[in-house]
Amino acid sequence: MKLFMPSNIYSKILISFLEKNNQHEIILKDSSLLSKELENDREAVALIPSLDLINHRELFVSGKSGISFDGTLSNSYFYLTENEERTLGKILLRGDVSLNEIILTKILFEERFSSEVEIVLDTHKVPDGSQNTLVVGDENFSLWDYNSSISFSDQLAELLDFPYVNFIFVSSSREALAKLETTLLDIDTFFEENIDVILDGINTTEEIKLYVKENLGSVYFEMTSNEKEALNEMVKLVYYHGILDDIFEIKFI
Repeated sequence: MKLFMPSNIYSKILISFLEKNNQHEIILKDSSLLSKELENDREAVALIPSLDLINHRELFVSGKSGISFDGTLSNSYFYLTENEERTLGKILLRGDVSLNEIILTKILFEERFSSEVEIVLDTHKVPDGSQNTLVVGDENFSLWDYNSSISFSDQLAELLDFPYVNFIFVSSSREALAKLETTLLDIDTFFEENIDVILDGINTTEEIKLYVKENLGSVYFEMTSNEKEALNEMVKLVYYHGILDDIFEIKFI
């Protein structure tokens, strides 16, 4: 089975679990391209940004696993210039940007800071640290000082009063997704017990490994009823902000 995944430290942790079964052909893609792969291969499964469901409502969604956050750990971090976070302005988006960051950044600033912000994609190779920026993906751990950042996930979790469901397993094929789910048992327990070995297998610095290990309690790889409700609440939030014409039913299996 082909399994399309984003390339970030959290998906790589998840891949370490999936590779135990050796049943999947795992292919890494930019987050914005993952859903497109399912249009070309209806038997494949992908770990997509959650709000891609807006444009792919026909997809079945796993009720067993995904990637969710509710604290310090995040796939996206804000780097805000001093005294700017409560004022009108522009937010640059860079890195492995998806629909999630484009939509939710505007909502977040409206809801939490009463500010309307302009979202601009930053395609420059070298980041401009003088402007308000949301960085998505592993660039946070190579080109930025994540210790001075604000966790995107933490802000959304506070807004929703639920974990932020960032990535979800989906497929056009209910059977293919159900087959994957049979391998996705007791994931969080596995990571808690084996995190040192898992992180040793990931190509990153010892500082980042320690950062992830110390904050492991704020990332979840299992989908429980709490995460399912969180995803539904996020869809409602997007609807209430006029981005959706209607609230749709998520096709959990």
